[in-house]
Formats: sequence, C-alpha cells, structure tokens
Amino acid sequence: MNSLLRSAFVIGRRDFIATVYSKTFLLFLLGPLLIIGLSIVLGNATERMARDDLKARVAVIANEAEFAQIAAAHERLNPSFGQRELPELVRVEPDYVLDAQVRELLAAKDKRILGVLTGGLARPMLTGAVSETGAIRNQVALILNEAAQQGALARAGYRPVSLGFVKVDESAGSLASLRALTARMGQLLLFMLTVLLAGMLLSNLVEEKTNKVIEVLAASAPVDAIFMGKLFAMLAVSLVGVTVWAAGAILGLTFFPAGESLPEPAVGWPLFVLLVILYYSANYLLLGALFLGIGSQAASVREVQTLSMPVTVGQILVFMFASFAVGPFNSFLGIAAAVFPFSSPLAMIARAAQTSELWTHLAALAWQAAWVWLTIKLGASLFKSNVMKSGTPSISLLRPRRS
Repeated sequence: MNSLLRSAFVIGRRDFIATVYSKTFLLFLLGPLLIIGLSIVLGNATERMARDDLKARVAVIANEAEFAQIAAAHERLNPSFGQRELPELVRVEPDYVLDAQVRELLAAKDKRILGVLTGGLARPMLTGAVSETGAIRNQVALILNEAAQQGALARAGYRPVSLGFVKVDESAGSLASLRALTARMGQLLLFMLTVLLAGMLLSNLVEEKTNKVIEVLAASAPVDAIFMGKLFAMLAVSLVGVTVWAAGAILGLTFFPAGESLPEPAVGWPLFVLLVILYYSANYLLLGALFLGIGSQAASVREVQTLSMPVTVGQILVFMFASFAVGPFNSFLGIAAAVFPFSSPLAMIARAAQTSELWTHLAALAWQAAWVWLTIKLGASLFKSNVMKSGTPSISLLRPRRS
C-alpha cells in the first residue's frame, strides 16, 4: 500500500508540475476571469440601456389639475409592480387641433411615445401602437380607475386604511424557501466547476499512449498508481484554478458589491464553505475517475471528442436528478440522490444548506471515497486488459477485440 501511494505521488507530482508550470495554464487561469469580468461590465451597461430603450412611455394630453390626479394614482400603483414598472406618463398641454397633436406626438422619433391618452377621466381615449388586450392598455385603464375611485372617495370624506406592519427576522416558511435558494446555488456552483474542469481527464492519457510513454510508466509503477496520481494531480490543478477565480470574485465584489446576499445555510457559512470544498473534491474525483477510465479506452483525440457529448449529457442528467432532492431531502427521491454516488455530492451540499445535522456528511464523504477507489480500480483493470493487453480479458468499451 505504501509503495502504491509513493508511486501515485510521483506520478501526480510529475503531472501537476508539467501542467501548472506552463504558459497555457496561465491563459487557462486568466481566460474565465476576463470573460466573466467583461460579461458583468457589458451586461450591466446593456441592461441599463435596454431598460431605458424598452421603457413604455404614454403621453397624457391634459391640464395640470387633471394630470395631477392621474399622476398621483400612477405613483400609488407603481411600487406594487416591482421591476415591471407601469408605463411612464408625460404631460402635454392641450392644443387647438387635438387629432393633429396626437399624430404629431406618435410620429416624433425623439420622444418614443407608444400611446397618447386624451379626454381626461371623463372620456378617456388611448391612441397608439399598442394591443387592445395588451399590458399597456390594461395598465392605463388601471391607473384611470384608481384615480377615479380616489377622487370619489375623497369627495365622500373617506380616509385610506393605514396598514400596520411588524417585521420579524425570520419565519419557518420564509427560512425554508430561502435556504432552498442557497442549496440550489451550491449545487449550481459544484456542477459548473466540475463541468468546466473535469472534462480534461477524458484526454489525459491519449497523448501518452500515442507517444508510448504509458508503457514506460506502466513498467515502473502499477496502473492503479498511475490512475490515482493523475486523478489527484488534476484535482490539485483544478483547486489552484478555483482559488484564483475565487480571489478574483472576492476582489470584484469589493468594487461591485452584490445587491442581495444569499441566506445563511443551516450549518453556518464557515462549515458550508468547507463542505463545498470537500464535496467539490469528491464530485471531481468521482466523475474524474469515471472520465479517466473511459478516456483511457480511446485510441485518438477524435474518439475523445466523440465521447465528450454523451459525457456532458450524463453530467446534466445527474445534476437534474440531484436538483429534484432540494426541498424534500428526506423523501425517497432525496435519499436516493444522496446514496447514488455520482449525484451524492450535489445532493449532500443541498442538504447542508437546509439542515444542521452533521453525521450524514461524514457518512456521505466516506461512501463517496469508497466509490472513488472502486472507480479507479475498475478503470485501471479495464485499461490493463483492453489497452495494455495484460490481466484478465474483458470486453472493450469502444471497439471490438480482434482475434
């Protein structure tokens, strides 16, 4: 066992140094940071421009007193619509020829008027390029009805109801829904990092098989040690990348703070961050060992490219299966997602966000570690029998054996 670990360490150190101390690895680290940074900056800029460009604007031809009633109703209703604001109202002083004024407003390219409201509250008429049953017409009608009702109530001496409000820190229903959001964000983080980084293991052995370097390695170290060393070396490489990207994200948040923070998970933020690292490592090792075993059967880069599509689809299916376990984590589906080894890290990180029990995480990590070892052994056995032509014969995964 000690010789196996020593051999795995030598192989892993060789791969780690060869990967990290290269110019392409620097591009690998800086590429996502530049892409994400530019996406955030351009996204914020285009969002503001799009919001201004797409904002609905309705001209109201009315005197000041009549427009004040409509504008007051607009201000009362607008907060209830949140980000989907009511159309902007612009007052226009009445002219002598009303029809010509309406046509002029609708034809003015600099004002961007979608519709023109005339007639006030007594005989309102909306003219414009809007749908008869669309949102703009319904919202304008809602504003006019609110203004008319408030005017009638004010004349009758009615006073609006004053709603009292008592804020509490949390409730059971809100806490459960908020922690479910944290659970889904944790799952998404693990899934995105694994999709981005674990796929490299599919082609890890292709070059060495082509250059006959694998024969030298297999003669000096057990195949199990080769697989284990390469797997843990690529995990270390991915953790270097994750550390750099996390530092870049923290630095970016200091200059561009987020509007709202995620709710605190049930186990607390320090332990949750630790579990994210542990479950990411377990998820990477599980899928990486599977990918390394599958990729070791490929004879060329073309076969690896052919395998990349079903591998990605498989990862998406596993992610969907684990996402069903968010919320009902103690149901049959939630327990099945936690037991199935390839969805277990995703299901357990969601569980950590929603419940504070810790013994399940110890059992899950031990279970995942056992499956990592079994997957490595299976991949090494297939590699020895199908590629190295030694050991017990078995059926090839990619092509039939020749007699």
